[in-house]
Amino acid sequence: MSIGHRYFTIHGDNIVECERALHLIGMALEGERPTFRGPYGSPTNPSFEFTIEEGKQTLEFVFFPGFGRWNVDIRQMVRDRGGIIREAPDVIICEIMAGQEHPLMAMEYSGALAAGNQAWQRSGRAYSFGLAKIPYLYVAELGGYELDQLRTKRATRFPNPAVPFSYLSYSSALNVPVLPVYVLNPGASDDTKTAFASVIGEDTLVDYINKAILKADTQSVAETLQKKALAFVQMLASGGRKGRTLTPEQWAEAYDVINDADSRAFLPYLLDKAALRWSKTAYIQNLTVSAKELMEVAARLSIGLTSANLPICIVPSENRTDLAKEVERLYPKVDSGFLTWLRSEEELVICWVMGFKPRGDDARPDRGLPPLARMLIGPGSQLLTVVYGPAPPAHWSLLSEAPTELAQQNGLWEAIMVASNAILVDSATDNVTSHGFLRTHWEQEDRVTTPTPMLVSPMPQRITENDVDTVIHTMFARLGSGQVFEGLCNPPGGDWSGVSVLTQGMERELRWLSLPRVSGVESKRPDHVLQIFGVRDIPILLAIESKESHGSVEARIGQRLKNYMSNLLSSPASIERENGRRAEWKHSEVSLGSDDFLYASAAASLFGNDSDLKKVMERANTDLQIGLRFSTDTNQCQVHLLPGTDLGESIAEFINGLALGDIGLSIHIHQ
Repeated sequence: MSIGHRYFTIHGDNIVECERALHLIGMALEGERPTFRGPYGSPTNPSFEFTIEEGKQTLEFVFFPGFGRWNVDIRQMVRDRGGIIREAPDVIICEIMAGQEHPLMAMEYSGALAAGNQAWQRSGRAYSFGLAKIPYLYVAELGGYELDQLRTKRATRFPNPAVPFSYLSYSSALNVPVLPVYVLNPGASDDTKTAFASVIGEDTLVDYINKAILKADTQSVAETLQKKALAFVQMLASGGRKGRTLTPEQWAEAYDVINDADSRAFLPYLLDKAALRWSKTAYIQNLTVSAKELMEVAARLSIGLTSANLPICIVPSENRTDLAKEVERLYPKVDSGFLTWLRSEEELVICWVMGFKPRGDDARPDRGLPPLARMLIGPGSQLLTVVYGPAPPAHWSLLSEAPTELAQQNGLWEAIMVASNAILVDSATDNVTSHGFLRTHWEQEDRVTTPTPMLVSPMPQRITENDVDTVIHTMFARLGSGQVFEGLCNPPGGDWSGVSVLTQGMERELRWLSLPRVSGVESKRPDHVLQIFGVRDIPILLAIESKESHGSVEARIGQRLKNYMSNLLSSPASIERENGRRAEWKHSEVSLGSDDFLYASAAASLFGNDSDLKKVMERANTDLQIGLRFSTDTNQCQVHLLPGTDLGESIAEFINGLALGDIGLSIHIHQ
């Protein structure tokens, strides 16, 4: 590697997250007037290159789409550095130096509505990367809407102000940038755009990436993000009901406390200056009588942790003896050591976790609730997590006898144990435990771990659906970019936040937001939506279903894909803008008819032989069948195409005419 050549890796949940990171990096380097090359290299791990400083320095980035698929797991590096919650972010960006990967930053990009328990769903990831001392930026959209079944907008919603403040508190306690970055949802109203203009941080995010990549000091940029987050907290507080959260002035005082004093001064400040009435209501049918009474006891003895609505409260030190008496009364089997701990002479924070749905499966957002509480109060304060949901009975036996095994099996329990000093359980499905557990019950003896030097090889251990999606995306969106518009790419781990199409003249982009998650009997959401221009008189709208195995392709999927798209596009678009990534979105009422496109369908999967293609074609009834065959070293991929219709033949010929460059693809058309 020459002195002027730097080598980076982008580890992403899928190809979309890798591309999103590369796009932000490209924006960050615009001021350097770079020249760009790519994709090249392996079809499973496309590489891209920016040359800056008038050719004196080259920055090369290679994609690793899909965590846990490589010779070594980049997530192990996070664990070795202390980030012990297993959840991965959308992206980890590393630089390779001296033959090993060094993390620069991690990012999470959420288009989900940042309200209710969704607001803290990613807190476990933030908490883990803070422990690992890896900068973590949580990019969340503001101003999004939920849509009902008729695609009518519901009122926009915003997070509890404690959630963005938790990032500020945590960053201050650990001296690591673990910060939210707020961007506008494409469908945000003009009022939202105006109201939150001062807290939008996309430009600041790009500036942070610029400095991280070019090895400049990021502190001033991180401070700007902190100020924007605090301003957002105060805006949320100013619009809330009196007595339900801190006032904007109290939030500013709390920010001064966490920055100017020991992090353990935060709870005394709340108890002395910002006490809020608190109560807990649980909306589950099988809530036990004792759990309900415990909630009433806590309401009498505690105040809200910055909020009357969050399921987190503070018990003053002088009330802990009374709390211990009530716990002993409600749970006669509880261990004496647990009661002794409850009587400790310091503030106690209680986090209330339902955790489990009626059938016993995880209430996934609750994984972030104990980490949220810990991020708010800092590492030195005591946290008790109360679990009252109907966990599977087997969990209670494991909690009593093998808690480490339970944490390894279940991410919710892992998050609870990592963040908590103690656990109190009261569940209708628990006939095993003595209810109370201290950290010494599950905490293994502290071990000093030395991060193992790590270098991930760009060769997946097994070819999966991730590789199918990577090739489809690369072939159409990258190699066919002059004639192809990618309106949707939804690989494993992706989302259904929206799909875009261009009008026939390519002058406007229309976007449908919040796609229906449940497909109808006669329709199926596609994994890829692509428009191909210049092949027929009107654009071809190609909907693709991607699978790892050809045997997984569903019957009649071809018509169902086309039905989904034609039904969706006949409803009014949510937003529109002039064609161009930097143009501003505005609301739209445009709908499209069947004459605007030629609807086509395809199924893509790994390829065995000619008969596999024909069998899938007969079953799926698609216009085109795409089969992929990778070489043993994954550096080459044969793309086999079997047209089923005249339109499918046109698409196959278009693909065959692509300039494939140095990405290791070859095209083979079957008849």
